[in-house]
Parts: sequence; structure tokens; C-alpha cells
Amino acid sequence: MRFFLLISLMFLSIVVRAETTNNNLVQFKISSLQLFSSFSSFTYFQGDERNRARLLKAKDQANRDLASVENPETALVNKWNDVIAYVERYEGFNFDGGDMGLEVSWSILRREFNIIIDPLIAQEMNPIDVLQINMEIILSQYMGYANSTTGGYNVSSSEESLEKKIESFTQSLQQFAKTDGKFQPLNKKWGYINGTLSAYNSNVAPFVVLYTYDSMRKMIASL
Repeated sequence: MRFFLLISLMFLSIVVRAETTNNNLVQFKISSLQLFSSFSSFTYFQGDERNRARLLKAKDQANRDLASVENPETALVNKWNDVIAYVERYEGFNFDGGDMGLEVSWSILRREFNIIIDPLIAQEMNPIDVLQINMEIILSQYMGYANSTTGGYNVSSSEESLEKKIESFTQSLQQFAKTDGKFQPLNKKWGYINGTLSAYNSNVAPFVVLYTYDSMRKMIASL
């Protein structure tokens, strides 16, 4: 499922977030992406307390969002249980110098989970949902790449390049900002990090990116 093919077509119909039958599932998709990037940042920063707390918060939020989904697909629940089991196996891990190889299985889980959930939400997203999902997809892939540059591995051969995703999202967000002024602060904030995201081999960059993402998530929540 390529969400990036959708966003450029949707900016002309920007609407206020509307409740739909499967809106809870869309929210679960968003929080699952945040969990994936949180685990990768936890790995990148070798399990420091700040990123451990970030990981646990993301896990709790995603579990709550899944619990609010009515009659979720069995395959989705089973795969999510695999994801949570992996997190819980390593959330107390003592890196003792780092073990970036954790990104291997994590990337596989991320890909397998997305294959299941993406078709389920394809027709249930409004433009704000698509905007945030695309933003979170970029962070999830970026953090996987960041781990690769520090000795880990990232399973990404089947993914569209990060650079193309960043370029597409940047162009689409600029169109949102032109159409509705309330998106201009978000577009400005994105401008601080879009170049940094492409330079994913910079050691200081993940901290800056994660901090900026926290701000952007709050902006989106207020739209």
C-alpha cells in the first residue's frame, strides 16, 4: 500500500477530522507506526531512559488504540501480538555497548504488519489521516536507516526510497499550506528537518528529528 500515491490527490479536499466506522483502526495504524519508530530510536540510543520511556508510552498507546477497534482481523491481532512480544523481550535489554542487530527482525515485523493493516484502512482515511500516516512512515523508515549506519541492518529492499518519500511529502505539505493557512506552521516546522531526514547517517540527527516530530504531532492533533 503506497500512501504517498494518495496524499497529492487529497490536498484539495482538506476537511476537519471526521469520525468514520473504522477511524479507530486508522488511529491504530498511526500509533503502530509511532511504536515502530520508538523501538528503533530505543535501539539507536542503546536503551537510554528517555527512549525507553518513549517506547513504553508508544506501546501503551498502540495497545489502547487496538482495544478500541471493533472486531479487528485475527491476522492483524496475531501479528500485533508478535510485535508486542518482541518489544517486551527487549524493553529491559542492557545494550552494554550496543546491539543494533535488533533492527533486522524489527524491520521484518514492521513490513509484515503493514502488509496486513494497510488494505484494511485504504478506504477509511481522511486527508489529515493520510498526512500523519505519511509523516510517520518517513520517521519509521528513517530510524531504521539510522540504525543501519551504526552497525545494524534494515530490511528495506522492497520499500520506496526514503528520499522519494521525503520529496513527495514535502511537496504535498506545501500544497496543504497554500490551500489552508492553518498548515503553514506545520510546513515551516517540516522545513527544519526535511534535509536532515535525507542525511540519515548523521549521528546527531535522530535526536533533532525526534524532538521536531513531537512538536509536529501536537500541531496535527490541534488541526
